[in-house]
Amino acid sequence: MVNVLEHCRIAPPPGSVDDSSLPLTFFDIPWLNFPFLKLLFFYESSHSKAYFVETIIPRLKHSLSLTLKLFFPLSGNLIFPADGSTPEIRYMDGDSVSLVFAECSSDFDHLSGNHQRHDTVFHSLAVQISSTSTKFGPLLVPVLAIQVTKFPNSGICIGFTLHHAAGDANAFFRFVRSWASINKMGGETELRIELPFYDRTVVRDPIGLHSAYWNHYGKMKNEVYHYQPSTDYVRAGFILRRADVQGLKRRVMSEQVSTFAVICGYTWSCIIKAQVTSGEHFGENELQHFGFTADCRALSDPPIPAAYFGNCTMGVIVTTKSKHLIQEDGFTVAAKLIGEAIQERVRKNKEGILKGMQKWLQDSKSLNRTRMVSVAGFPRLNVYNMDFGLGRAKKREQLIRESVNFFTLNGSKDNDEDFEVGLRLPKAKMDASLEILTNGLKAHSSL
Repeated sequence: MVNVLEHCRIAPPPGSVDDSSLPLTFFDIPWLNFPFLKLLFFYESSHSKAYFVETIIPRLKHSLSLTLKLFFPLSGNLIFPADGSTPEIRYMDGDSVSLVFAECSSDFDHLSGNHQRHDTVFHSLAVQISSTSTKFGPLLVPVLAIQVTKFPNSGICIGFTLHHAAGDANAFFRFVRSWASINKMGGETELRIELPFYDRTVVRDPIGLHSAYWNHYGKMKNEVYHYQPSTDYVRAGFILRRADVQGLKRRVMSEQVSTFAVICGYTWSCIIKAQVTSGEHFGENELQHFGFTADCRALSDPPIPAAYFGNCTMGVIVTTKSKHLIQEDGFTVAAKLIGEAIQERVRKNKEGILKGMQKWLQDSKSLNRTRMVSVAGFPRLNVYNMDFGLGRAKKREQLIRESVNFFTLNGSKDNDEDFEVGLRLPKAKMDASLEILTNGLKAHSSL
């Protein structure tokens, strides 16, 4: 049960930001019709409700306003012109972010654990965003909304609802980390924060990807898609220790295969095996797909600044037959395929990132998405190191639409050597997946 304490709107300080528009690049366009990202950060806090209302709320408001002065596009709207031309992100003086403060009677420790939890209980911890439009005017879609929820004498959840067309994980977590730092240390921290880089001309497009992407994605109906919870789905976290990862790497026996490839390959194969164990049927020669993204900032020629604000990722898809994944050592096949894709499509791509983006568009059109698993998250971004003055986050959850088979991969909240895999699956498949994941690690560690 969630009770709203206050609903306000927070803007950059008056007169601190000029009106501005950001055109969408070909990196942004694929995310136009993607459901809103909903990210939850849980923090332990034993402060009273009075302290929350009188101290924490005013501080969060003030620090958010200062942060939005630096990340002003997040205060604006995604504009879909009535004439059907390419959308843009527009900030105008007075634009603001919806900020809700609430209290919840649910069990904080239950929600922020790694054990199985029903998916529906997280739905009320993030704001729903609605679009607005006039009869003949453009469609306006806010790009960010925030909800801060207090749990009695136990913790706080900060929930973000973000339109992915506004930016990727690198861009968004720079915003969150900046807000956390300003809130913890005070306004003077603002002077030490690396400023976001907004110049879109650094994204070069010599082969016409913008037109190709807009011709494909621009034909889709412009709607606001939201994550919908399902009573059949549960969530669970799984910790992979450094020793576990090293054991898996020894089985793969390939210098090409990174930690990322090993973890993703292992998790992908376990999910497919769990589908079989839980009664799902598919042919042994039926194709299975795995999708992930690679940050293109450093890979572009010339490199794009690390602080570039927007999307700057390339999608990569790996495909193999079901029989290769469900065999005893199926994860070694999966890990090698992912490792090879990283080497060929990302690190040693002589034709450049642009050719990789072109291939991704072609591949994605013919995919059977019911046979696709994707990973979300970037372990190097250290998502647990977002300290608003409450310490490190205890738990992070990402909410996504029901039809997507995905898992999250992040660094551990406890140290820099372990990893956290977050699963969201129907109950029967979750039980099977966790059993296969656990038994597999025991078997590999004994070899």
